[in-house]
Amino acid sequence: MISYEEFEDMVVNILKRDISSNKEQKNAILAPCNKSLFLVAGPGSGKTTVMVLKILKYIFVDDIEPNEIIATTFTRKAADELYSRILGWGDMIKNHLLNTIHDFNNITKITRIDFNQIKIGTTDSIAEELLREYKKPGENQAIVIEGFVANSAMIKIIIEDEKYLNKNLVEYLKEVSGKEKIEEPSKLSEILIEIKNRIYYDQVDFNELYNKTQKDSGARIALDCIKKYEDKLQNRNTIDFAMLESEFLKKLKNNELETFLNETKIVLIDEYQDTNLLQEDIYFTIARSAIANNGNITVVGDDDQSLYRFRGATVDLFTTYQERINEKLGIEVEEINLRTNYRSTENIIEHCNQFAELDSEYQNARVENKPKIIAPDFDNDKMPILGMFRNNPEMLAKDLSKLINQLVNKGEAEIKVLQVLNKEYYEKVNGVIDIARLQQIKAENVKAGKEIEKITLKLDSDYGSASDIAILSYSPKETYYGNRSFLHYLRKNLKKLRQPIEVFNPRGIELQDIDIVGIFCGLMLECIDPDSTVQKSDKTIPKLATHNMRRWRIKAKDFIKLNPEPHEPITLSQFVTYWQLRRPRGHEEWPKTASLMELAYKITTWIEELQEDVEGIVYLEAITQSITQTGFFNDYHSNISFRTQKQERESILEAIWNIFIPLSTGGIQIDESLLETLPDNRINVLSIHQSKGLEFPLVIVDVGSRFKQNDIRTQKLRFPKSIKEETTLEDRIRRYSKIGQSKRGEKDKSFDDLTRLYFVAFSRAEKVLLLIGLNPAIEGYNKKNNHFNIPNVALGWSRDEKYIGFNEIYLI
Repeated sequence: MISYEEFEDMVVNILKRDISSNKEQKNAILAPCNKSLFLVAGPGSGKTTVMVLKILKYIFVDDIEPNEIIATTFTRKAADELYSRILGWGDMIKNHLLNTIHDFNNITKITRIDFNQIKIGTTDSIAEELLREYKKPGENQAIVIEGFVANSAMIKIIIEDEKYLNKNLVEYLKEVSGKEKIEEPSKLSEILIEIKNRIYYDQVDFNELYNKTQKDSGARIALDCIKKYEDKLQNRNTIDFAMLESEFLKKLKNNELETFLNETKIVLIDEYQDTNLLQEDIYFTIARSAIANNGNITVVGDDDQSLYRFRGATVDLFTTYQERINEKLGIEVEEINLRTNYRSTENIIEHCNQFAELDSEYQNARVENKPKIIAPDFDNDKMPILGMFRNNPEMLAKDLSKLINQLVNKGEAEIKVLQVLNKEYYEKVNGVIDIARLQQIKAENVKAGKEIEKITLKLDSDYGSASDIAILSYSPKETYYGNRSFLHYLRKNLKKLRQPIEVFNPRGIELQDIDIVGIFCGLMLECIDPDSTVQKSDKTIPKLATHNMRRWRIKAKDFIKLNPEPHEPITLSQFVTYWQLRRPRGHEEWPKTASLMELAYKITTWIEELQEDVEGIVYLEAITQSITQTGFFNDYHSNISFRTQKQERESILEAIWNIFIPLSTGGIQIDESLLETLPDNRINVLSIHQSKGLEFPLVIVDVGSRFKQNDIRTQKLRFPKSIKEETTLEDRIRRYSKIGQSKRGEKDKSFDDLTRLYFVAFSRAEKVLLLIGLNPAIEGYNKKNNHFNIPNVALGWSRDEKYIGFNEIYLI
């Protein structure tokens, strides 16, 4: 259609993307359509740009049809971004060509290009779409349930038969999970679902595994629960995501998707470092056809950003990718390292490089001979890495809230430098250090012999925005083990400001413990089951669920007494009373069935926080999503039936079991898909896992707000020295898998996980990186022998208990 030179010229001049200056990006985009690539893409290296331009190059230069291209991403948000950019840039190129070329045949070709024909999405969404598109006549498409619904289904199974009380099962699940206390049905259910998923992801023969477990053992009971779970879903024509991927692979290999395979030429896989064996088999099966069609497979990822081992991902599939694909498909794949980081300042990039390389043993878990990430030549930003450490969580929250207040409400913050960690003051400055001018001021003031006393931070040239700031933590919980965390105190301090600053942290408190959720659920329960009459008749309901539902009802009754608005055309008290008496309002008789979803939305009329507050909206969506999804596999489909007393009781119990018991026992969590759009006026508090793929001008990483002493209970979060090398759940399942057990022990893998976790956290920062924690974690800096009281991977410790440290951290 057009030459590559013409395409590159349009990319540079029309799209304003200078790919010619980045040799690695250019080589990745320029590769011919029959050349398979292994792209190792460091943070901020423009991998999305490369993927988009690679796809557009295939279409405009290589004459590949859009329907011959498939691209998978790890999240729906990433898929949307990829799709949006292809549409935007593709249309710009398309329109330019239509306005400049005069060849009729080319005009016809360009006019017919339909970017919507490209298959873009997560592996699951593409699998679901293709199974629907190519289903056989008369075949019913199974409904795919979300993870929290799968967990609810498993909770019901272990409660119905009182398996959650079986000592053999509980002890087995404790052993394989490494957790000391998991008596709650929701926790047992989570581990059972994890076992089931690993069986699928590692492609283990269930029957073989079942036959090798001892009868009445905890392992056999666990497998019995999994079998009953699968049977229950299949009887309802529902499947979960692991079952969906397994079914997709089966149909691919049985040639039931032959039309799709025959037309596929280009396979692009993003975030390959978080792939599991089942997904690898899917990709290789599709790639085999693509290569036969004179196409290729290109995978993109970064082993340093592999975070999902706990979900079944196997980073080894990435680090050994070239050998594996050569063994499976017999092709040679070229490795290209995208190493120029366009996101972060040079100091942040250097900090990330130091962190990735400080532990010699970690290098054995990385792609061989992996180069450092580098900054563009034009980067002159030298803001140092900052640290804020205080004696306790309250003091830390107080001082951090002052800094955030100055940045957001005043536009800049002048901060005092207390000490430069691990280095003597390398420059003497008395005055302001601006982000863009630190290098210049450095030289001027060293010559003048002045001391550093203050640094001025700015988020923007004018006033900063709260959404420019992200606080990243191992866990975003505002309470743990009954204690209030630093995040609890920070939210409290920011609310008390003269100009309050809001926090967005819907995962900070468990759903069942949030006041507004308790009021909402209590009102629903009071409507469908006045005075707990039906609930009390079922003696198998767990004590924790009974306790929390009783607490919710009390909160609801207290809320009704407040007589919240609106009062017209009906008050909340009247609405609940009508429901309790089953008295029609405006109708001749009470309806035969009532939708729980409609009831939920009517109740929100009186709860302003669930309508207008961004966190409240997330809570409401989580609950209503649960109501909708559980309706797929129950008898009354999330309705209350009033046709007979028997049906009324059964439908109420069904709602209690499928919705309120999972909610009240911690079985329903805030799904990540509900958090894909962050508010533009709040401080974002995220788990480090959740922050993956995001970037912010100022990133605050909590590396130690919980570490007051070298307590073995916190080692897993900072320095997993005492991790037992006994067989874990991962190893127990993998011994029955083709991939086999990992060569690295659990202790090494745990250290690897922490290193990758904080590498991701540090590399989210664009302009400023601030590490925070408690003083005991860093007080060793004041000691001559560099001895630390609390070893912490995030602060520069290697797993052999040596402090390596960083070039410098400015304590403020």
